[in-house]
Amino acid sequence: MSKYELLKETFLGNLSEQIPISLWKHHPKLDRTPEGLANAEIEFHKKVDQDLLKISFFGHYPCIDFGCTADYDGAITGSTTTTSYPIKDSTGWEILEPVDVNTGEFGNQVRAVELIQKYAHGIVPTMATIFDPPMVADRLCGRDLIKYADEEPVILKSALDLICDVMIDFARATLEAGSDGLFLATQHSTLSSISDAHYNTFVYPYHLRMISKLRSKAKFIIMHLHAREENEEIRFEKIARTPGLDGINWEDQSSALSLKDGKKKSRKTVLGAIDHNGVFRSGTSDEAKEQVLSAVDEAGFEHLIVAPGCVITVDTPPENILAVRDAVRSINPLNGR
Repeated sequence: MSKYELLKETFLGNLSEQIPISLWKHHPKLDRTPEGLANAEIEFHKKVDQDLLKISFFGHYPCIDFGCTADYDGAITGSTTTTSYPIKDSTGWEILEPVDVNTGEFGNQVRAVELIQKYAHGIVPTMATIFDPPMVADRLCGRDLIKYADEEPVILKSALDLICDVMIDFARATLEAGSDGLFLATQHSTLSSISDAHYNTFVYPYHLRMISKLRSKAKFIIMHLHAREENEEIRFEKIARTPGLDGINWEDQSSALSLKDGKKKSRKTVLGAIDHNGVFRSGTSDEAKEQVLSAVDEAGFEHLIVAPGCVITVDTPPENILAVRDAVRSINPLNGR
């Protein structure tokens, strides 16, 4: 069975001779050019041979063309930190203009997808990482999204509409460049990150719009629910009912919501089981292997892709990565392990 067939059967809930595994990480500094990112992703896949290749773009890619600057400051996640942002007051939202996703930083990511697909086509399915509009907007205003939602809701809504159109254009460009699916990331799914009223006005409608516009072009869409703190409560029931999603990924090993419960509530494929901030990063290979095998047993084999809850840290031991991959590959769901 090819990796494409394995992924398709997993989304359908059918058991195969193995459970797919997807592992992803940032490639700091290398990811600042299309060639650097493409080479890094290709080399990582050659070493790990994951069944689904998530393309992890430069961490602030959607913000640069709108006027942000960002640098890598050594964070273990491999992500970047904003060093300047364009929106200082409500006037900044009013003069925000659309950008061409085929040029600038957006264009660099599209070019990286093209280069990766020259290697990946026919070998491994890929998915491009797409940020939702509130996530982009929050970075453009120095993490003051809630302030503008409270004080200037009409102006913010108009800006989010503009950003949403740009992100849809970018997602389409990655699909046209060869990406098989999309990894739609949000940082405003938890109860602590935003109020219900603001979520229903400034977040969820944009998820629905993006998915509806992109569903016919993407072979699959997976949503990533980012939680900043341990045991943060996620608005999972509402998200689980979102039409057009094939899978959901969240930090299940530190969240109050287990993979098993998430699968039951969503009736969709779930991605997780790897404690990427725990023993996977700091334990021995045996400890990392036992952790993921236990999590898989608890979650159940069907509708499961073994994956980290977020990016693998740059200091994760390579031997742990390979040990976990081998442990997952040793499972035969048809024989009950």
